Amino acid sequence: MRHRKIVYISIFALATISLILAGIIRYGKSQELKVIFLDVGQGDAILISQGSSQILIDGGPDGQVLMEKLGRYVPFWDREIEMVVATHPDQDHIEGLLEVMKNYKIDALVEGTEQSESQLYKNYENLIAQKQIQKIEAEAGLKIKLDRAEIEILNPPAEAPAGTVKDTNMYSIVARLVFGQNSFLFTGDLPDTEEKKLLQKNVDLSAQVLKVAHHGSKYATTGEFLDKVKPDVAIISVGRNNRFGHPADEALGRLKERKINIFRTDEKGDVIYECLNPDVRCQMAVN
Repeated sequence: MRHRKIVYISIFALATISLILAGIIRYGKSQELKVIFLDVGQGDAILISQGSSQILIDGGPDGQVLMEKLGRYVPFWDREIEMVVATHPDQDHIEGLLEVMKNYKIDALVEGTEQSESQLYKNYENLIAQKQIQKIEAEAGLKIKLDRAEIEILNPPAEAPAGTVKDTNMYSIVARLVFGQNSFLFTGDLPDTEEKKLLQKNVDLSAQVLKVAHHGSKYATTGEFLDKVKPDVAIISVGRNNRFGHPADEALGRLKERKINIFRTDEKGDVIYECLNPDVRCQMAVN
């Protein structure tokens, strides 16, 4: 009887291991692209994944919240994030990244040349050095490949200043993701003055999905900018009852005037796009 019990336990253990291995192999080979706008409160965090590769854009203001979100969407056996993009060094975009760097292997980090004088930023840079994470300087024209998807950096420009700057929002990384007929535009906290500069450069800003700049501030996402992007959907990453009054009525009004569908993380939670095929439109869900 005891021998039979040991045999059953062994068979069960082998079956479990086989299922896990099969899951890992299937996960690693998956061509499905996911773009997840994470509900992290008053801040930004966007997870892009394809197979076993992930790109994380910003980390929100709370490391514990971000780790819980990653635990939901990244399998427990995958402890590597191929790339992190820090759009700019404000607390509501980088604080959560500290916990990620402590708990995941980060292969590379893309950031601008602007710096902050805050103690948080110093801790952040010290941790990057301690973990020996490769740093890549963000500059318009830089392209990031993710199998059949591609991300192009549109801002900051090559002439962006290095060192401490008064307004880090000005040099926010703006990136456009293209996966076949699907396109997403991520704008960080870019203000309207810099939107105008992008418009003057006549770069391709078109996107079906727009991550609204600066959590829906009235000083961003101008009508002229929206007319150039022509999004079907606008995602606003914002905290419930935040002290800034985001999103502003002015920004919401410009979106509604153009009949753009609005999804707010404070109301909908995580906004998830699943892209099964580059020739087919991505499917959206909320969680």
